[in-house]
Amino acid sequence: MAKTVRDVISNRKEIYCISNQASVAEAARYLKDRHIRAAGVCNLSGKVIGVISQSDISDKVVAENYRPSDVMVQAVSSQNLVKIGAESGCQEAARVMNENGIYHLVVEDSDGKFLGMISLRDCTMMRAEEESERAEMLKDYAFPRY
Repeated sequence: MAKTVRDVISNRKEIYCISNQASVAEAARYLKDRHIRAAGVCNLSGKVIGVISQSDISDKVVAENYRPSDVMVQAVSSQNLVKIGAESGCQEAARVMNENGIYHLVVEDSDGKFLGMISLRDCTMMRAEEESERAEMLKDYAFPRY
């Protein structure tokens, strides 16, 4: 059975979101400490208004020789959010990322509440798991144990 985005993110312990008031240096530490490549950027009321990724930090700050401690997250985070609903399939999420040339999607429920993010890697891993389950099912069908 095809897995949904909710299936992928449901076992996560934390929803990663950093304040838009944080510096890029703080964001870099936040990503590093949590072993993640991107996080939501939230305003003071907790609404997601952007996404900050390692690419944003390296391309827009470090490569331009700006000091990460002097640049605010809001200035370099991606503001044009590409979102997906939690009930969408992983294959749909991968298609949306591919079409938009991005590696992470903001996940929202039907009320627009931020539930976290899903990555292209997450979708690839879920697809591999589905294929493994399918192969096992076919093996059991083709070679029944009597």
